Amino acid sequence: MELVLQRPQRKESVKKYSILYVDDEPVNLRIFQHAFKRDYNVFTALNGFDALEILNNKKVDLIITDQQMPRMSGVDLLAKIVPKHPSIVRMIMTGFSDIGAIIRAVNEFGLDKYLVKPWDRDQLKVEFDKALEKKDQEDKSKSSKDVVDAADLAYSFLPDEGNLKKIFKDGFAIYDKNKSNKHGYWFGSTGDKSIAAFYNGANSKMNAIALNSYINMSLTEIVYKDGVFKATEIIKNLASKIKSRFGAHGDIGSIDIAVVLVDNKTKKIAYSGANQDIYCSQDSGGLKSVKGASEAIDLNDFDGNIEQKAFENVSTIYMISKEMVNQIIPSDDPKVEGKNFLQMLKGYSKESLKNQATQIDEKLSGDNTKCMLALKIV
Repeated sequence: MELVLQRPQRKESVKKYSILYVDDEPVNLRIFQHAFKRDYNVFTALNGFDALEILNNKKVDLIITDQQMPRMSGVDLLAKIVPKHPSIVRMIMTGFSDIGAIIRAVNEFGLDKYLVKPWDRDQLKVEFDKALEKKDQEDKSKSSKDVVDAADLAYSFLPDEGNLKKIFKDGFAIYDKNKSNKHGYWFGSTGDKSIAAFYNGANSKMNAIALNSYINMSLTEIVYKDGVFKATEIIKNLASKIKSRFGAHGDIGSIDIAVVLVDNKTKKIAYSGANQDIYCSQDSGGLKSVKGASEAIDLNDFDGNIEQKAFENVSTIYMISKEMVNQIIPSDDPKVEGKNFLQMLKGYSKESLKNQATQIDEKLSGDNTKCMLALKIV
């Protein structure tokens, strides 16, 4: 009798989540399938009609779709699925020409994330896991259909704080997620330059969510597509785009803004600001303010004339909302008068940025419009 040894069959691991990727390019579907098949149940569709058919027959936790597709765009597809699948995580892959469509999606039915091509596998997985974990938490807390919170939606358009350390030597971001916080920030890098922008739209006349998301998408386009690497030109281009997008509605108000460019080779810094100062420290301690223009950017009639300053020998740059700068920090000792925020920050300037962030969060726990970036240069 012949003995036959049978190798046990390898069982597929049970995957918790299912993801549907929609793209009209077959090669993109194959790449996505290969990249994520070990982590999720992956479904793919060449168009919106195939995607709707899959959604009718399969349980899908997250859909990510390309925007530019024939017959049915990504935004049109998401608009169709929201009524029947309100709790599905919705993400869209955009090109630089799709900003108007993304704004429409935000205003009409909300997005969990928009991503700009080309995508990075590891970063995309981080975004998937973060969104799916949030979905789990929301599903546990409510059984009714998902309600997109406006503050969370606005916050989702800010860049991930974790990427600060990839762009600068170190850094942190502090931001209060609520509807009264009109501030925002953006950062990125290209070649040997690291760039950060910090803005406040409290004096604008537009919807805060629409404006903040539009600013961040426009900054991405200005830097990465248009290749603008001068602080003054970034502000000029941004103001022009905002006016073009919202100006037809009449008076659109003004914004405060600061833009910083760091040459990573020479460590020289270029800065332009309008009604938004920045603060610099050195390793030896201390804190020095660098002032921008005293007037905000008038979005109705900005001539592009704004000064750019250059300086060096700085270890850390702070971009801070005025509400934080002007706040008085109560003293633990009732006999001692409280310090203002900058005095407190000056005392922390020799500590690590991690410790600074912890102290600031604790001391300013009563504020609800905190917005701050700390950028380590050297």
